Amino acid sequence: MKILFLDIDGVMTSSSTQPIHIQGAKLYPFSKESVQALNSILQTQKVKIVLTSSWRNVFDVEKQCQIFEENGIIQMPYGQTTNLKYEKRDIEISNYLKNKNIESILILDDMYISGFEAYLLQTNASTGLLMSDVPRAIGLLHSSYKNHSAF
Repeated sequence: MKILFLDIDGVMTSSSTQPIHIQGAKLYPFSKESVQALNSILQTQKVKIVLTSSWRNVFDVEKQCQIFEENGIIQMPYGQTTNLKYEKRDIEISNYLKNKNIESILILDDMYISGFEAYLLQTNASTGLLMSDVPRAIGLLHSSYKNHSAF
């Protein structure tokens, strides 16, 4: 199985856009280029999306799927990591991967994820995921995942 760990803010959104307010949360609209880039990855790779974003704590699965669909993302989230707080994304990812048969992983995030450098495509929060990032993302998905027991 190939897993794409997806953050939303700074990856699918950019800090250069105006926020919108939904259910008391300040959110940024998805960037059209980021949606196009993600869809390009999804169209060429058999991968399952696992949310690492704080959005998983704001919206239930049904609302997450609705947001993905409304923004034109061609695949709905498969799952999400547990919430251990903002700074612990490395542990959240490591815990998710335990006892799973994983072929490869890709982490799309604007934060640095310690211990997962070989699988991380770190985006610039002011631009989000770009079409120019797609070849590198696909290349990372072609790398075999080696289990991390450091966490």
